[in-house]
Amino acid sequence: MPDGWSRPLDAERLADGRTDIDFAIPLRELSRLAPQLARGEGMARGRASFVRERTLAVVDLAVDASVPLTCQRCLQPMEWAVASRARVAIVNDATAADRVAPEFETVIAPGGRISVGELVEEELLLALPIIALHPEGEACGAQAVDESDGKTQKPFAELAALLKRSP
Repeated sequence: MPDGWSRPLDAERLADGRTDIDFAIPLRELSRLAPQLARGEGMARGRASFVRERTLAVVDLAVDASVPLTCQRCLQPMEWAVASRARVAIVNDATAADRVAPEFETVIAPGGRISVGELVEEELLLALPIIALHPEGEACGAQAVDESDGKTQKPFAELAALLKRSP
């Protein structure tokens, strides 16, 4: 389904038909995610399976991606692996959202129309860290010690003595 991920679809009809949609979405095409990318490459792949549960249109969403982010410690590019699975209830308004069982995530889709891209983008945004940092054990440029003199610089080491001298 090329580019079908960006078109709003009728979730109710898809749920009644138990429709499966396989997708491959370029990350740079997701407008809310794109500004967070370290570079404009990468794909989100997976499947959106629409079903009917308890009178609700539900999407079983599986998303796999390697999202290029910038480490906020060393400012170098890093990859953030996302392997997310979610069960999302599609509702028309906030009143209906209040009645959804807690085992479902809820998305409000006015008129019952939503694109697979919107679902995927929301899932990716929820999976990203608030502050991107290289994981423990992975090389991070900020952990390197200055090799020129072997000493670590401590710019505030003398601050305590200065504060004691002030009147």
